[in-house]
Formats: sequence, structure tokens, C-alpha cells
Amino acid sequence: MKIFLDTNIIISAFITHGYPAELVEYCLTNYKIYTSDFIIEEVEKNLKNNFEYNEMEVNEVFNFMKSNFINVGKYKKLGKTVSRDADDDNVLAAAIFEKVDCIVTGDKDLLTIEKYKKVKIISPRDFWNYEKFSVK
Repeated sequence: MKIFLDTNIIISAFITHGYPAELVEYCLTNYKIYTSDFIIEEVEKNLKNNFEYNEMEVNEVFNFMKSNFINVGKYKKLGKTVSRDADDDNVLAAAIFEKVDCIVTGDKDLLTIEKYKKVKIISPRDFWNYEKFSVK
């Protein structure tokens, strides 16, 4: 399965080191995780501005993402507004471009969409429920 993790999941994994970190580790072990330049920039900006990460700490996160996630590179914009938050359309566009199976997010604006094209949009809890009950 190809998974796209939204900014809030990645930031939570580094800030709390709990449930979100377990999700990231699980996905790294079992699936391919995709990201985009937009997500990387959002993560860096939020860590600096909202969590007072210094340059060295931000670089550690950047290097982790660069080493463990697949960057989709350039992707085509959606051409129309889909989410209530225009920034979320960047997430959708990158996920659709890469043909990922799902976006894991805590973002309510994305979660209300549920599915766009063939990409499911699920919460971390729904992801774990899917994993718990799926037959591998």
C-alpha cells in the first residue's frame, strides 16, 4: 500500500513521540510513505514557528523525511478547489499524482472529503482499525 502522511501526523510524530510516532514507524516497516515539497516546507515552517525547533532540529526532521519518505516531486495542480482549505488541495494533488491508496491525516477539512478520485482520506484511528481487521 502507498501512503501519504499529512503534515499534522508527521509533526505529531516528532513532538509527542507516542501514537503518531508508532504510526509512522509502522508505515515505514510495512508500506511506502510518500511526501511532497509542500509537506516538507509545511513541517519545517510549523516546527520553527509553532514548536520553537532550532535549525539543527529542523534539519534532523528534514533528513529523516528525505531518507525515509518518497518525494513525489513535481505534480499537477487539481485545477479546481476541492477542500475548504486551499492548502489541502496541494496534499490531494500530490497524492493523486502518485496514485497513493490513502492519505492519513487529522485535518478535519481533508477528513470531511473521505475520498477523492481513488484516494481514501482516513484518520490515524481509522488506519489502525483497517490494519487490525485486514487479512494480510
